[in-house]
Amino acid sequence: MSDMPAHEVHAIAHQSLAIGGPAEVGFDKQSLPYVPGSTLRGALASVWIREHGKPTPGNPHREEFIELFERSVQFGPLLQEGTELVPLSAVFCKYPRTAECANWSIDAAVDPGAHLCPHCGHGTETGKGQLQGVRVQRTLRARLDVRGVPIDGHLFARHELERGLAYRGRLVGHHPWLAHERTIWLGGKTSTNGRTTIRIDPASVQVPAAPSRRPDGALVVRFTGPAVIVDDAGRPTLDPVDEIARVLGLDRSSVEDRGAWIRPDRVGGWHLASGLPKPAEIAIAQGSVVALHLQDEPDPARLRRLAVEGLGLRRTEGFGTVEVNPPPWRKAPPAAPVAPVRHPSVLDPLRERDLLDSEETLRWLLDRTRRVAVERVRNPRFSVEELFQERIPLLFDDAQTAAVWDLFTSDRPATAVPMLERELDLLTADREDPT
Repeated sequence: MSDMPAHEVHAIAHQSLAIGGPAEVGFDKQSLPYVPGSTLRGALASVWIREHGKPTPGNPHREEFIELFERSVQFGPLLQEGTELVPLSAVFCKYPRTAECANWSIDAAVDPGAHLCPHCGHGTETGKGQLQGVRVQRTLRARLDVRGVPIDGHLFARHELERGLAYRGRLVGHHPWLAHERTIWLGGKTSTNGRTTIRIDPASVQVPAAPSRRPDGALVVRFTGPAVIVDDAGRPTLDPVDEIARVLGLDRSSVEDRGAWIRPDRVGGWHLASGLPKPAEIAIAQGSVVALHLQDEPDPARLRRLAVEGLGLRRTEGFGTVEVNPPPWRKAPPAAPVAPVRHPSVLDPLRERDLLDSEETLRWLLDRTRRVAVERVRNPRFSVEELFQERIPLLFDDAQTAAVWDLFTSDRPATAVPMLERELDLLTADREDPT
């Protein structure tokens, strides 16, 4: 039986995150409210491939890649700090009318059931496995033609996880390659989104052996991520009791099902090394809960293995993470907003060189920055050198030229365009209304 160490993962998203879920078609595209373990694993694998090349036969580092991403490490999901998972077993007043109603809640997995709020006598609502407190921004974009002009009918919106926020997760297993802080790109739209700094705490997270029984004699398993579980014939199943009994080394007849709060989900993914999509799987949704009564006392080491390593297939990709006998869910008071991490603006070097005080200079910068952002998408071989052959000695001194060169040659022109537009609006507004 394995005894894999667990480590805490800390991440700071320097750009907004567009985390794709199931394929969808429409004007308004959603982002998952968290970063799945499979997304974290894929982002780290992409960095490894940039360092060592594709892990094809003949690559001397191929075995390291297989050990790291296919065998010995399990990548758990990353959650925004300050968020809370509301399990399907959560019960609370649907239309609270008083403070008592608003604060009342039970966890049906361990508390006696309630169909009506005891304070107002009205109906209740149950959790949906949602994450509360997730900070999301809605971004509108338009497709541009070769001249950089928006194309009619090609406006779309995307919901993205806000930039500047901290994320936490858990990684099970260890590999020396993971010991260093790294910059990775999470999710989609990585030309302008996804830049994240990740650090894995070298100190092992102490996960105590889960107690064999609660005071009420129940064993509660709460899914903190989607779980892919199959029956003896390899068919997908939404009943995890057989798998729990197998992991605990118990006979199925000695495990009594006290209740299950389960919803189906569909998960897929992309295999970066082969460049092929992974098959879609039917899964138990995040936030699902099962309560059991065990007639036989399980081995504490097996309980710890269940709590640390989770359940089901594809666990190296972050599926099947669970909590064993977690505290009963209770409705928390509204949390104070999490202050974003302050990062320097991309315009700071320009402002320090007094490049944002002149309308003529600002319009030149905005025009050229738009062109750089568009040409980089349209022509991968585009060079910014031609932009520095026009009027540079007349407009800028050496220090200013260096600041503009740094902006154009970095990955920030697309980010700088709306900021420069706001600067120009403010400057022209001040000129029109001097009071």
